[in-house]
Amino acid sequence: MNILGDLRYVHPGEYEAVRSRRARTLRNNLYERTVERLQAADPEFIADEAHRQAFDALYPLGFVEHRMAWSAEGDFGAWVREHNSVIKINRSLFLHAGISPEILGQSITEINEKIRTELGGALSEEPGLSEIQAGPLWYRGLATNEEALELAHVDAVLAFYDVDRIVVGHTPGLGTVVPRFGGKVLLIDTGISAYYGAYLGSLLIEGDDLTTVQVGVSVSVPQGEGSLLAYYRTIAEQQPVAASLVKLIDTLKAE
Repeated sequence: MNILGDLRYVHPGEYEAVRSRRARTLRNNLYERTVERLQAADPEFIADEAHRQAFDALYPLGFVEHRMAWSAEGDFGAWVREHNSVIKINRSLFLHAGISPEILGQSITEINEKIRTELGGALSEEPGLSEIQAGPLWYRGLATNEEALELAHVDAVLAFYDVDRIVVGHTPGLGTVVPRFGGKVLLIDTGISAYYGAYLGSLLIEGDDLTTVQVGVSVSVPQGEGSLLAYYRTIAEQQPVAASLVKLIDTLKAE
């Protein structure tokens, strides 16, 4: 999102963190160029004090440095583009959101090259793989679709990429690592930020052994027909838990 200029979730502290000694000069230069464009489009446009105040509120000090750092060739943008969007390590497939039916059939290399190219600036008028909801950075089906309806697709993904499991983030909810489809999909966005509850958990993979580390306590992740109720109950003993997890435990108990 930062590379493509979608700044909806940028925290003010991010601008402050990259603010340089030249911040005011850089912002003034940006303001002057902006006014020139507006006056070229509308010769009657007048850049009054109210307009300047609105501009400064929209573009805080550090904004220009932020955009420079997140450009395709900037310090942050170039670092991100060096890395892959989808990786396979041993028998696990890792990516941010998920493989959708729309992109199943594309190799890991194809996906990574397409996204890297798009983040480098080669975007067409139609949204690319890095932007579409069915893309590997956005698809939530593995996290939110009913398991009975998505299971055939999950099995197809595992078979195509020759892996045992898919590990994704992107969709927090229960405050811990969430196994779905009998452990074939692992949702590891536990919500560590304060906004999502500051639930501190992570996934440890050692060979075929999967462990959730929750506030320093290790809990085996159920696979196949393993008991989700026992797993979630143990997690709930480690820290204050999300209301959604309490509700799920009650549902599993009733079942």
